[in-house]
Amino acid sequence: MTTAVFPLGDLGAVQDHLAAADPDRTLVPCGISAVLLGRDRIGRVADAVAGLLDDRPATDGRRPTVLLLVDATPIQRLGDDLKTAVRTSLEQRFDVRTEVLTDEHPVLHADEAALDTASRAAQGVDAIVSVGGGTVTDIGKVASVNAGGVPHAAVQTAASVDGFTDDVSVVLRAGVKRTIASRWPDVVIADVETISEAPARMNRAGFGEITSMFTAPADWRLGALLQVDPTFHPAPTQLLDAVGADIDEWAPGVAVADPAAVERLTWALAVRGIATGVSGTTAVLSGVEHLVSHMLDLHHGEHGLPMGLHGAQVGAAAVIAAAAWELLFDRMAQGAPAVRIPDSDVARARVESAFGHLGSQVTAECWSDYSRKLATWAAHRPAVEAAVADWGRVEPELRRLLRPSADIAAQLRAAGAAALLADLDPSVDPALAHWAVANCALMRNRSTVVDLLVALGWWGADDAAEVLVRADRAATGARPGVR
Repeated sequence: MTTAVFPLGDLGAVQDHLAAADPDRTLVPCGISAVLLGRDRIGRVADAVAGLLDDRPATDGRRPTVLLLVDATPIQRLGDDLKTAVRTSLEQRFDVRTEVLTDEHPVLHADEAALDTASRAAQGVDAIVSVGGGTVTDIGKVASVNAGGVPHAAVQTAASVDGFTDDVSVVLRAGVKRTIASRWPDVVIADVETISEAPARMNRAGFGEITSMFTAPADWRLGALLQVDPTFHPAPTQLLDAVGADIDEWAPGVAVADPAAVERLTWALAVRGIATGVSGTTAVLSGVEHLVSHMLDLHHGEHGLPMGLHGAQVGAAAVIAAAAWELLFDRMAQGAPAVRIPDSDVARARVESAFGHLGSQVTAECWSDYSRKLATWAAHRPAVEAAVADWGRVEPELRRLLRPSADIAAQLRAAGAAALLADLDPSVDPALAHWAVANCALMRNRSTVVDLLVALGWWGADDAAEVLVRADRAATGARPGVR
């Protein structure tokens, strides 16, 4: 199939492709009405909100009330305060309430307190306008749901994650990051001037997020081939092929905040978010690389340490994820051992060993998810064994959804993003890296290549260490055999 091409900001082209690729309408309909991507888009925020309210019930002659949802982070656009500019624009046509979300952390978390605060503030309003990054946007989605589905316009201020255009929210629950259903934003306003002026590390983190499209779809397809995850559909992966086809051309521009490259990055992230939403699962773009990132967040959060940027962690972990696939391919070439689904008692002991130092609540949360995954694998053991036995047919299909670890690392370096966990801020030392990688399969009900490695007896401490060595070689450009 020829790779589709979607002009920048052309949501209609994306929706047309999905309609053609999904004639049976098995995918979730995209609930976004517009992605306003380009220059000078901030001036269109008030018009966008007015458009969303055109079909709403009358307000009895009063001006509609808009909740402006922000955090405490200062954001500049061409030398002016962005949040003030948005508020001033909205006040020309609406009554505006402003809710500044804060917590005890240096960076806002989407925890229960923040979600409750935003949801209370949203009661009785006619629309929500969130201004900020992925966390503020995710909170805005939840607040919209809890306020009865009032329209939500999301003003994107950095190209840091792909969550601006999906229908889920990443929240902090019992100290563990979880993805919950929320809703699509009705409109996303992506102003290139604003996003280009975001801190360089934010947009470079967004590039890191992008690289999961070169690893996670293989995890998703593997789940379908093993019959442990029935959600796979090729159409979302075709969206990813389209926006990732020319990534090598614009990656260097991200490193220097070139507006044209930042616009390409923003659009790629937007299409990624849509791919997640229509899939009905985050598995399309969330595999091993996201599990490793969540493990790092779990460690930092439970120890009261600053958390790294999600996308930056995902990028470095994508190199590791690709290396894990390469380990599997190399070993399968020598022949596969018998499939051995871990015994429940043994698995629980592993979870307690991995997470016990973080407390009983975290351990229980992780075991709850992992035990469900184990039960699914046990129930579908014949399918797992059949796929392993027919590996010659299975492997080429998986390889088509992957890029080599060295290629991913080179793209990250070109964009100025971290390709090694040690290069992240905060830096990840070897012991923490090994813990996060070795135990990543134990925290979530998400099937990945690591689960297959576990089932084949190829995921002990030494195996995780080997994957880290492979990733290090890929990231540093070392030749095989050189440590």
